[in-house]
Amino acid sequence: MPTKLEKILLAHIREANQNWNLFQEGEKVLVGISGGKDSLSLLTLLSRFPVELHAVHVQLNLEYPVTFLDYCRQYATVYRVETDIHKKVFAADAEKNPCFICMRLRRKAVVSFAMEHGFKKVFFGHHKNDVVETLILNQIYSREISTMLPRQPLFDGLFHICRPLYLIPSPLLKTYAVEQSLPVVPEMCPAAVNSRRNQIREWLMDIQKLNPRIDIVNNIFSSLKRINRPFIPLFPDTQDLTEIRKPKYKKS
Repeated sequence: MPTKLEKILLAHIREANQNWNLFQEGEKVLVGISGGKDSLSLLTLLSRFPVELHAVHVQLNLEYPVTFLDYCRQYATVYRVETDIHKKVFAADAEKNPCFICMRLRRKAVVSFAMEHGFKKVFFGHHKNDVVETLILNQIYSREISTMLPRQPLFDGLFHICRPLYLIPSPLLKTYAVEQSLPVVPEMCPAAVNSRRNQIREWLMDIQKLNPRIDIVNNIFSSLKRINRPFIPLFPDTQDLTEIRKPKYKKS
């Protein structure tokens, strides 16, 4: 029997699926699993739906433990992709932002695996807090208003990245991971603590402490549904990035 918390999380996933048609009954889907609370929660929750579950783990460093894969095999056919991403990220000639490089290479590895094995969709465990953090990160560092999509098309819609946890706040997933005794792997990357995303996360937490009567993350997230166009200036050099930006993934 599902717990009260699980019922709430499943209801959020159903709502996201109804809004954006993320998956259908009997569909074959691939879940990217990192060993963190979000991806393990996603796999566990999706197992409550009538879909054919497969999961893939991109191993960044062969020295990192992957003991959580046994847990995942309860719910899905599991694949493991060995890589040298850790070495590339921390190489002497690497770019200055290791987190961005790692994210890009991991995503490319998962998408390439999916394409090679006939999967049309990859599911990631990004949640409401990730959406808000990405919105702020893109404004500060990319000078644009954009964030993660609940369903992101690639290759002219032939392939999709889906995020069923889109409407779920991170604290609920943290509680769920404890409730379900998920075998969460601790964060071991030395760059994670000082990452830009973590700085934004701590900044939001500080603002939340100063404003305990409102939900800061939820308010920012809700602003995506309330676009007051008359009060958004149109500059002479305003850019619509829709046609300028193309998917960076290439089929290998």
